[in-house]
Amino acid sequence: MGNFDFQNKTVVLMIKVAMLGGAERQALGLANYLIKKYRCKVHLVATHSNEATEEFSLFAKDCGITKIDYFGTPSLTIRKEFSFNNLKKTVRAIRYLHHMKKEISKYNPDILIPFLNTPSKISSLLYKQVGAKVTFWHQLGLDNYSFDWLEKKAINNVPFIISNAENGLDIFRKNYNVKESKLFVLPQYVSIDRKYFDKRLLKNKFSIPEDSFCIGMIAHYRTEKHQELLIKAFVKINSTKKIHLVFLGNKNNSQETLDKYSNLEKLRTKLMLNDKVSLLYEQPVEEVLNCLDIGVLVSEIEGTPNVVMEYMLYGLPVIATHHDGCIGLLKESEFLISNDEQVLVNKISLLLNNEIIREQESKLNTEKIKEYNIDNYISRLTFILNSK
Repeated sequence: MGNFDFQNKTVVLMIKVAMLGGAERQALGLANYLIKKYRCKVHLVATHSNEATEEFSLFAKDCGITKIDYFGTPSLTIRKEFSFNNLKKTVRAIRYLHHMKKEISKYNPDILIPFLNTPSKISSLLYKQVGAKVTFWHQLGLDNYSFDWLEKKAINNVPFIISNAENGLDIFRKNYNVKESKLFVLPQYVSIDRKYFDKRLLKNKFSIPEDSFCIGMIAHYRTEKHQELLIKAFVKINSTKKIHLVFLGNKNNSQETLDKYSNLEKLRTKLMLNDKVSLLYEQPVEEVLNCLDIGVLVSEIEGTPNVVMEYMLYGLPVIATHHDGCIGLLKESEFLISNDEQVLVNKISLLLNNEIIREQESKLNTEKIKEYNIDNYISRLTFILNSK
């Protein structure tokens, strides 16, 4: 492109569902920023839902978004096979894309900005047809791929593929042989502001002992998140301090999250930890962050995790699985670990029993996170969009 900038542009943001997860916070925060700083007209499209949660609606309104276009759940997987089922899926995909093209074209967009893979697939197929100058594939953390004909076509069409961590680009290299000149790493920005609350009142609200030292993990209740590993490590920690373990996640997203939450409840009961482990859901993340003394994220796979950025913003020492995105954030930290129970016990114990190390990690993380602001994000994104 060579000369794209965001000033006075019409932007269509494409999300999967109108539920306030990490990607959705990124989208709404970006909307707010583009409206206020660049005087953009911003439209929000939900590709996989027909309604918003109350939490999402309130946050969207605060960010300047009062209307959301819903398109239901698409059927966008077309295989290279001759079958009646594949033919039906092809017809549904064509109808869905035609409907979306018709509606988005009304906005005369300059750019489509997707969040996650399916919105990226859609935007890559449609951006030229709706009159947009540019779009990009936006890979964020753990996301599904279909490896179908439409996905291949979309990846061939899209001018840029942006991942929030290096490991997010591997699938494009290995499965689609995408040229390196098309691939970029751009970690997201911190999408929340630090808020200060009375810790004593919050602990009372969440039934956490006031004099306890809080270890926390904020993550979806999904199979790739290893809350159970943290619970098992917690049992083995020896300390003179009164310690409490706090989890926060989305319980009601799906049957998977409900099952995971139920299994964690059973594990907590089995280990006789009902008074020492809190399983929270549908609570403001800022309030839970104010309760914590150590932030933990142990998981099977990550991009650049929003929650690690949020731990750092709140000045917490962080223990995290050594995924590429976590390494990018925490740099040379000794608290980047394998998913090993005893290693986790040792690292928690080290922080728990050494105030000097906790303070050092707090200061380091507070300093490291400063570069992950929205001004730098937009500057880097604009550079990428002008790289061809």
